[in-house]
Amino acid sequence: MPSGRAALLLAWLCCATAVVAQPAVQPQPGNPPSLSEMELPVRRQVVPPQIVNDPPPPYPPLAMPLGIVEQGPNVWVNGEVLWWFTKPNKYPTPLVTKGSLIDTAPGVIGQPNTVVEAFPNDVTTGTFRGFRTNMGMWLDDDAAFGIENTFFVLEQRSWNQSFVSNQNTPYIVTVPFTDSTSGGADSLLNKLLDTTPFPLPPLSTEITVNSRHQVYGDDINLIKNINRTNCMSADLITGVRWMQVTDATTLGVTTQNDVNGAVVPQLGYDSVACTNNFWGWQFGGRIREQWGRFNLESTVKIALGGSQQRVNIQGATLTNNPAAGGAFGQPGFVFTQNSNIGAYNFSRFAVLPEVGAKLGYSLTDSINLSLSYNFLYLSSVALSGNQFDKFTNPNVGFTPQSAPVGTHPAFLKQSQDYWVQGVGVGMEWHY
Repeated sequence: MPSGRAALLLAWLCCATAVVAQPAVQPQPGNPPSLSEMELPVRRQVVPPQIVNDPPPPYPPLAMPLGIVEQGPNVWVNGEVLWWFTKPNKYPTPLVTKGSLIDTAPGVIGQPNTVVEAFPNDVTTGTFRGFRTNMGMWLDDDAAFGIENTFFVLEQRSWNQSFVSNQNTPYIVTVPFTDSTSGGADSLLNKLLDTTPFPLPPLSTEITVNSRHQVYGDDINLIKNINRTNCMSADLITGVRWMQVTDATTLGVTTQNDVNGAVVPQLGYDSVACTNNFWGWQFGGRIREQWGRFNLESTVKIALGGSQQRVNIQGATLTNNPAAGGAFGQPGFVFTQNSNIGAYNFSRFAVLPEVGAKLGYSLTDSINLSLSYNFLYLSSVALSGNQFDKFTNPNVGFTPQSAPVGTHPAFLKQSQDYWVQGVGVGMEWHY
């Protein structure tokens, strides 16, 4: 029995030795060995490398990718030279005609030899030169809120034309109108010949028509950036807008008359001046896109408010007749009388939309050159050409006359729509 136990103990020791000699984990075919069993140098090779936050290398000059829109400059100042033009001024009432003394009623519209000299068509004053500035800044570090101001002014343009007739011309110039009493067509020359005893045509006549026009504008806006990507920036705009349109027309007539053998000069004029001031609250948007050094800015604004319109009508006649006591003057001439002379103020609701586009090129990091186009429309403007009432009863004569009684010529209180548009070349500096 002892010998049997010894043999059993010896067999158990042999089995235990074989088990201890086996590895702790038997790897499966195709699986990597356990990390704990790798040599130390091998374990170091599988540790991920340390992440380095170095900035990317800068782009070489003129090789920046397309569509990079910066956060925007903190401050910008832009100046432009403008070449704009406006809607022509309408004159529904002709102011000057050319007639012949062989007609029954010289210078009256409808007579065989009467020709309308001013104005057969709308009056265009040509291209207005002007200047526009735009200044602004962002109010926060993220360039999300800003403020800007835009001001423009167009030069005062004038339209002048003179019409002259004398004893050497086969025609005579005069002023046509419609008689407010009879309702028939008439002229200043024809009325003078009909109302003056022993009438004689003027020795000479000079008629001058002068039209003046000018435009100003200004707006102050708050800016809210609503989106900014690598190629586009979009802003909302809201603020206050002002625009002024001034327009005036003066009709002047100078004659040298033979009255009973004496030369009697006579001067008369009609003047209508209109001033329009639009004030309103505006809102809109602006989108700026960029491709390398080129950029395109599109703007849309619309203002709602009131057009404050002022019309000033004046007129007078001055005659120097020695037989009537010398020089004397009287209020009114052809289209102005006591019935409409004075200053008139009224307001109308108006809408002022504006669309604009500006193509720019970044000359340097701080200077941008641009070519722009803008169109502005104002729904209600009083212009001088619309204020001449063709129904009238001129106060003419070489002796003092009593003022005509009646409601014509009347203050017409006429308004019309108006637009101004054109191009500009400018330069912007920012930082």
